[in-house]
Amino acid sequence: MNDFAKTGATLGAAVLLTLLAMLMKPGEVRLDLFSDQGEEFFPGFVDGNKIAELELTAYRLESSSIYAFGVKRDAKGVWTIPSHGDYPADAADQMGKAASMLIGLKKESVVGDSKGNHADYDVIDPLAGGVETAGRGTRVKLKDSAGNVLADLIVGKEVEGKDGTYYCRLPEGKRVYKAKLTGSLSTQFTDWIETDLLKAQSFNISKVTFDNYSVDEDKGQIVPGEKFVLAKGADNKFVLEGLDPAKEQTNEEKANEIGTTLGEIKIVGVRQKPQGLTARLERANSRDAQLLSRYLNPKGFFLAGGGKLVSNEGDLLFETKSGVRYTLRFGELVLGEGDEVTAGIGSEAPKEGEDPKKNANNRYLMVTVEFDESLLEKPTGVRLSADELKKRKDARSMIESIQAALATYATANEGKLPATLADLTVKPAEGEPLLAELAADPWGNQYEFVPTGETYVLISHAADGAAGGEGANQDVRSDQLPLEDALAKAATEWTTYDGKVKAGQEEAENLTKRFGPWYYVIDKTLFGKLKPTRADLVQPKAEEPKPGDAPK
Repeated sequence: MNDFAKTGATLGAAVLLTLLAMLMKPGEVRLDLFSDQGEEFFPGFVDGNKIAELELTAYRLESSSIYAFGVKRDAKGVWTIPSHGDYPADAADQMGKAASMLIGLKKESVVGDSKGNHADYDVIDPLAGGVETAGRGTRVKLKDSAGNVLADLIVGKEVEGKDGTYYCRLPEGKRVYKAKLTGSLSTQFTDWIETDLLKAQSFNISKVTFDNYSVDEDKGQIVPGEKFVLAKGADNKFVLEGLDPAKEQTNEEKANEIGTTLGEIKIVGVRQKPQGLTARLERANSRDAQLLSRYLNPKGFFLAGGGKLVSNEGDLLFETKSGVRYTLRFGELVLGEGDEVTAGIGSEAPKEGEDPKKNANNRYLMVTVEFDESLLEKPTGVRLSADELKKRKDARSMIESIQAALATYATANEGKLPATLADLTVKPAEGEPLLAELAADPWGNQYEFVPTGETYVLISHAADGAAGGEGANQDVRSDQLPLEDALAKAATEWTTYDGKVKAGQEEAENLTKRFGPWYYVIDKTLFGKLKPTRADLVQPKAEEPKPGDAPK
């Protein structure tokens, strides 16, 4: 490049800088403003499996308060929600979203780095001091199991006209960027948990009992109320017990709605049970009853005789074909909204002069479960051990072998039978004996051979070695071999039954572990569907068609 060209280039650069300086507002743009544009926010964060804690912090203008929502993974790998008493979180999907959102996230373009403009983009730190309320963003922080920060970002408003692109800022810096965020992270409690409370399925419900007692709080007495039962018959349809068959029939639509609703109950909020209340909702002896009552009574639950819990809205019990019985105890309406409902954070008291039940859309619920073997249909056949069944099978097999040898002997001897079974082991002049040996039966006894003319019976006297008997002592007889098939079928039925018992016990145990530490907040609309009157479940009996009537 010649001197002229160098001079021209220098002058051109000077002119450009001068023009930029003329166009810029003081302190708004610098030449190094775009130095990190295109770089990743968190280049060291590459493995989403390292996430062990997530913190979402936002500022709520309506209440002028900071809202913090967090999820942590404990040493056993279980995710919990600290703000809700460490309630178990179903966090795999949400953590996947967090990882995909922040791993590889790039600073697509720089907006500016003037702190005074942070409010314009809603990237003020929600945890920042000061009186400013508007312009605060949502802060997302991820940590590993050692507490090291993997990512920490303040997310502001969405860029106008660019879906999925947001203004963002690193908490320790002033510079504001535009960044494309895939997906979103929820601070809603119900988005982080398994909301299906009872895990009940209508087809598996066999019986529903409505016990509509109430509690007279002034007298401290339980007032009996209407009690009725829906039970499924052989056709798997609910029938209301106690109907007048001449005039009444079950309202099948309403009865089916009950079963469906039980499967639709969703968790709205959770509360930890107070200390001194067991998983079966009985008072522990070490807990002061008055102290416990002061906690429970305002929520609609009361300690009755024997320390058991009752509720002011009665109980609903339902049984399943798995042998599990649920007891639902409904309490008072839950006041408030947001965290007041989901976690009991803040005051649940109504404002002065406000109807306490106004806008109360939820209700308390406590649940217990138990396994009751009597709810399963028990086999009626004889129950034998696997060892006894094998012995009977072996005895049958030997009897069938002896039968085959006897048939061969009779053919060779003009239809005559041998005098004793020992004759079958005698070696003939030519060939081999029909039986190599006559072994004892599986119980160590000899098989009995009872010839009667041209027929005979072969008998093993089974476990007791004596004629007749029942169960394991019942003879294995050649003329009653189908009995062995029936015993084998009964054994299969008992094995199936034992499997159902084990599965039911495990189901009840797992549900008790789930329900044990907690009680719940549910939608009061569902509660309303589960409180029918008898009149709701009954309808006039349809007239039976008369001969010759046209079908309707």
